[in-house]
Amino acid sequence: MLYKIHSHAQIQALQARSDELGHSNEDMVVNLVSLESVRIARESYALLRPLIKESRSWKCPELDSLSVVAGLSLEIQKLEHHVLPQLMVQEAKLERGALEALLVMKNSAIKLLHLSKCFKEALGVLLAEEEHLVSVSAQVKMLSTLLEDTVVHVLKGCNGVWLQQRLPSLVRLVTYVLEMLVRFCVSDEHSDE
Repeated sequence: MLYKIHSHAQIQALQARSDELGHSNEDMVVNLVSLESVRIARESYALLRPLIKESRSWKCPELDSLSVVAGLSLEIQKLEHHVLPQLMVQEAKLERGALEALLVMKNSAIKLLHLSKCFKEALGVLLAEEEHLVSVSAQVKMLSTLLEDTVVHVLKGCNGVWLQQRLPSLVRLVTYVLEMLVRFCVSDEHSDE
């Protein structure tokens, strides 16, 4: 039996029916077509992975791709909830807490650059936007570059005021990337079903 997934709600519904469906002798293939956002990927992976890994009859060809998107979601949400707010509450001077947040931001930039390469090379994850497609990996790469540039400028001597002026644009880009629609490449064997 084939289940095509287009949203987190469909994963929740599938998980709710897992006991009923698990008693079937039929092989179950869960085909991830899309998720409504990068943000929800972490929760989607947490629900779907146990279903697939705990049953021999359930398969999901896109589970590894979802794990990469979930890792990306986790890293960007760390920026959203911890690092950027810590920098925003700091005054113009860079104290210990701000310097630690900048170092974490630099590490996040490195991780995000690596994840953007994973997307580009292996995942085929795209953002659907009105008339054209923009790669999620390109947006993640841009975020990584902006994070790295910000850290470099601040550590080389730009003052805290410059950082405070730059933070709102970083927050907007973080939010934008987290809200991007995620499309997974559909494997050829299931594309006609």
